[in-house]
Amino acid sequence: MPLPKTGQNRFAKYSAKFDPTTIGARFGQVKDVALARAQEGLIAFASMQDLVKPILDKYGVAGTQRALYLGFANKLMKHVERATGEAGVKIANGLKSLYVTAFGADPAILDEIIQVVAGWVSAY
Repeated sequence: MPLPKTGQNRFAKYSAKFDPTTIGARFGQVKDVALARAQEGLIAFASMQDLVKPILDKYGVAGTQRALYLGFANKLMKHVERATGEAGVKIANGLKSLYVTAFGADPAILDEIIQVVAGWVSAY
């Protein structure tokens, strides 16, 4: 019968596995791949935000509210890259509902962002 893992058990295992030499070697082995993936991802998110910012300008969204809508666009892009079709639509609607209910976002703005992001993101 397995015993439940306590915080102490987990910390002990983490401490035993933490070896700076091993970790440094692993980072060195995947550095080129990680940098290429980071560059690809950062360019994609910046491009998507360049498409969303004119929508925010059109509605006069300024200050901290811009961060709210850009955050919505970022989360939406993350999800619709992984789930397309009907699953993507359900995720977008659920995320929209969260932002409208919890953060007071304007549903019309979110709808336009959904159109831009879901229409622009391509499945790989």
